[in-house]
Amino acid sequence: MGEYKEFFKDKRVLITGSNGFIGRHAVERFKNYNCKTYGLGVEKENQNKEIKYFQCDVTDYTGLSNILEEINPDYILHLAAVVSAVRDYSLFPKMLDIHAKSLYNFYEILKNNDTLKLLINFGSTEEYGNYNGKQFKENFFEKSLSPYAASKTAGVHFAYMIGKNETFPVISIRPSVLYGKYQSDNKFISYIINNLIKNKSLNLTPCKQTRDFIWVERFLNILTELIISKQYCYGEIYNISSGESKELKYLVEYAKELLNSNSEVNYGALEYRENEIMEFNVSNDKINSILDKNIKCNFEKDFSKFLKGYL
Repeated sequence: MGEYKEFFKDKRVLITGSNGFIGRHAVERFKNYNCKTYGLGVEKENQNKEIKYFQCDVTDYTGLSNILEEINPDYILHLAAVVSAVRDYSLFPKMLDIHAKSLYNFYEILKNNDTLKLLINFGSTEEYGNYNGKQFKENFFEKSLSPYAASKTAGVHFAYMIGKNETFPVISIRPSVLYGKYQSDNKFISYIINNLIKNKSLNLTPCKQTRDFIWVERFLNILTELIISKQYCYGEIYNISSGESKELKYLVEYAKELLNSNSEVNYGALEYRENEIMEFNVSNDKINSILDKNIKCNFEKDFSKFLKGYL
């Protein structure tokens, strides 16, 4: 923590989507790093204490420009997003605006700014699509299967272009499947836990698909290490994952045991989604090389810590 505080001392950090799941954790984290933390979101109410909050849509060029001029940030965590795994193509225009057009706005406003040290764009490992069990690597072609994933890829590619062509200080992070406090109730882990606590029955798919789950606190540790290392290259993409995948059924049964739940779990009551990704494995090779470590999170240990804080 001391190293982090020294690095970020008096730095100005802007977090877009600061009222969201990852955003709230990021605010709490960076507030403790002795930096000046600012939040930005479309919501009128600020969910975070002791930070200055700006209500603004990141697609609003004029509004965003005024805010960036006032803050003059050293670091930006661009977490504003429209999150949905549904295959509703009508969502694509809005998602494209938030996930890609917003990056163009940041670039145009800040391209001649000497203060900005790094803009961190957030993609998703969902972008990779189905590779039949192969570990997702950053140089894979994206086989996006949802408007969310496709629009995230558009943003990642724009960030790559301006990073390489214009040496604009931007990188893209692709987290594996995040979980933690503040996550919405419709997300898999939150849904499972809320029902297990109430001993309610669960109707699920056979849950044979695997996912790489990473606790948001662990994710932010790794991200912070990457930032302070300064070993990133502008435009590049970096996966951050736990380093191991688990069957959803294993997760459900593990949570049920920890919570001592009497819920009846009906596996196979629901069908898999069309084009469901059955094997979801994420490579950490690139970030391991940069940080000179072998990132391997202990799911059981992290999940137990999360549950203790959740209850």
